[in-house]
Amino acid sequence: MKNLLAFSALTLIAVSAFGQGMGQRRMFYDPSTLTTISGTVRSVDTLTGRGGNFQMIQLTVKDSSGTIPVHIGPAFYLDQQGISFKAGGAVEITGSQMQFNGNDFIAAAEVKYDGKTITLRDDSGRPVWARRRMR
Repeated sequence: MKNLLAFSALTLIAVSAFGQGMGQRRMFYDPSTLTTISGTVRSVDTLTGRGGNFQMIQLTVKDSSGTIPVHIGPAFYLDQQGISFKAGGAVEITGSQMQFNGNDFIAAAEVKYDGKTITLRDDSGRPVWARRRMR
């Protein structure tokens, strides 16, 4: 039950955090908390955004200090970049280490996976997919 509540809370965080690129304020990204982790993808989850009009990707990553949810970005952007995550893959993530209701997570700014490097946020934390959608 505790895991279900934690997952539900993180799902709400993810949808809110990803919604930042859709014109909302940036309350779930802080460039001053940047960290880099290297580990193994334990799971890949697809979360549905508000109104069901977009899907977001969240990874659960196991590194040397434990397991942490990582909010990656919208599925359409990852598809455009030609990246598809799979459990068991090695990953390196740089992002903002955040906490909501006592639950840690990382909002990714850059991901290295399967020989590719994907930029997700600029130096100020603005999602790069937001700029691309507005063009």
